[in-house]
Amino acid sequence: MAKNYNLSASLEDYLEAILNLSSESSFARSKDIAKSLGVSRSSVTGAMRVLKEKGLANYKPYDYVTLTESGRSAAAEIARKHNILKSFFIDVLGVEAEVAQKAACKTEHELGPEIITKLLCFIEFVTQSSKNGRDLADEFQKFCKNINQHVKVSEITTMEDEKRRQLSKVKAGETVKLAGIEAGRDLHSRLASMGLVTNVEITVVRNSERGPFVISVKNSKMMLGREMAHKIMVL
Repeated sequence: MAKNYNLSASLEDYLEAILNLSSESSFARSKDIAKSLGVSRSSVTGAMRVLKEKGLANYKPYDYVTLTESGRSAAAEIARKHNILKSFFIDVLGVEAEVAQKAACKTEHELGPEIITKLLCFIEFVTQSSKNGRDLADEFQKFCKNINQHVKVSEITTMEDEKRRQLSKVKAGETVKLAGIEAGRDLHSRLASMGLVTNVEITVVRNSERGPFVISVKNSKMMLGREMAHKIMVL
């Protein structure tokens, strides 16, 4: 992206959604954006106001949403990253399309231009190797199927799933690692801005039914609502 707009993962999702929805009609409707992202209309309204302030979208209440020239450029770059990742997951790693789509959505916001460029080069390298008679992607996928591991990936996943528990059930004094968040994109973004990301260590300072739920992350204390603590899964 030519210019850094300091967009959150959530705002990038909105830009990409507008781009996809306006591919034929040149505009998008708020209700369609909400449906596409699985969010409320009020969330769309708030996001559109931010995108308008950043000069990325044209928005008025109860009117269509369109992208500015800068917004279309930014959205195209986000979509480009998404497509590169999806292609890598499907064509190189041999992942199912639906799984690849979800993984690309989660990953695209975290990777900078250098890694995306390297991935694009790697995909081209694998494709070129296939044209020259050696299908590296196919060899790799066969290797994954045939490798004799002591513990299979599925077994590891099952073991971890069995150990996962809600943060709200962790006792004061315990330190755990964040394993997942069972909530929508908005809460994901909010928690990430607080430093609550995958694998970060969380120490429960106070867990009382009558008082606040207090945690410490990287030596910083913060209070969480109990409902929010229910949605945070830890190991």
